[in-house]
Amino acid sequence: MVKHAELMNLREEEISKIIEHISKQTDGFDNPKLILIGGYALRAFTSFSRYTRDCDFVLKKSDGWNLDKIQKMLSKEMSAEAFEKRDSYGFLRCVKLLKAAAKISIDFMEGEVRGRTDQQVFCITEKFIQKAKKVKITIAEKTFDMYVPDYMDYLVLKLMSARPSDIRDLATLVWKNGIPDDLKEEAKKTLAHPEIIEENLKLIISDISDKRFLDSWKGTFVTTEFTENIKEEVLKKLKTLS
Repeated sequence: MVKHAELMNLREEEISKIIEHISKQTDGFDNPKLILIGGYALRAFTSFSRYTRDCDFVLKKSDGWNLDKIQKMLSKEMSAEAFEKRDSYGFLRCVKLLKAAAKISIDFMEGEVRGRTDQQVFCITEKFIQKAKKVKITIAEKTFDMYVPDYMDYLVLKLMSARPSDIRDLATLVWKNGIPDDLKEEAKKTLAHPEIIEENLKLIISDISDKRFLDSWKGTFVTTEFTENIKEEVLKKLKTLS
């Protein structure tokens, strides 16, 4: 039976191989320009990293659908689990099956990042693309030069999504980097429904306030650096947004 830690390491190694392949096929993520979001992009903003079974990219909407080009670039070991193209956005999820019935997935979102509800819509604007910068991201001991969003945009994406993993990421980001003063104004430029920030803040503050959050955070990042005092500082900063 494969142990959990071994499986997580295997997933990261396989994702690293796929990222290397994508980098070669897209001239270093420039053609088309791919911007890393999700859990792996967290490594660009903090020294903390967590295991994740998927890797997420966004790209600007193209007249001819960049997603069609990307699907052809992927290795034969990958298969499309979902492929959707609408007027303003497209979504492609490619998966690779591993041993022990495990799998990894690479998601590509063109034009918009869409969450679980109709209100969760982040528009990939030209400004978003231009603000993205290349940084070094290490995945399974290999380092890649990859585009990540501007910190403001990345924070807005996390606030929009507000899943449990996003909330733990948010606490880390706010602890280490704070909250930009004009976040709400900037959110109006990229979110189709900026009111989602106010709605999600209630959930986020409630979750972080829970006495179990500290253990959840420590279990995710495998460190005890996040303390009760730091948690209270993070909550104080978040409450300035509400």
